[in-house]
Amino acid sequence: MTQRVFVDANVLYSRTLRDWLFLLRVESSGGMFQIHTSWDVINEAGARLRDDHPEWPGAGISSLMKKIQEIFDEIITVYPGGQVEGIADEGDWHVHHAAEACHAGILLTEDTGFESDDTQYEVYTCDEFFVEVEKSAPEVVGRVVKRQVPFWAKRGGKQLPDALREASCPKFAEVALNHIQKLAMASG
Repeated sequence: MTQRVFVDANVLYSRTLRDWLFLLRVESSGGMFQIHTSWDVINEAGARLRDDHPEWPGAGISSLMKKIQEIFDEIITVYPGGQVEGIADEGDWHVHHAAEACHAGILLTEDTGFESDDTQYEVYTCDEFFVEVEKSAPEVVGRVVKRQVPFWAKRGGKQLPDALREASCPKFAEVALNHIQKLAMASG
């Protein structure tokens, strides 16, 4: 069964996490999971990116917004508001309400504090979620690694596993490294 995943702003903010989520979604053709978010989440990610990168031209943010609109299965606009028992950060209440409204089975976030007993979703970090994708479909992860290796090789310096570790995905970095080692053995 295809899993419905609601994506929080901190995942969209991180280029590494966003790229991996999008590539896994595309490479699996949506058969494993669908991705959902809200305009509030998109706006939050855009505002954080703008604050951290005031030097970017308008096309930097608008091209990302276009990509988000193209790849997400749903951008939810209608959901309730209000306080949520067990979620202390009032800035996360809208995330909870939107995830519930789209019937998400997973809330993908790097935030802690979604402790409410009143949820229909499970909370996953990207590290946890990407490792689960590997367990279910290692061939999908392998194809994405194969696509990513040339990009990182051209860059020099920091490599794919390093970027994943920096993005708080240490377990998935080891998964990616194992795929890279298999590719190296197969080609040489």
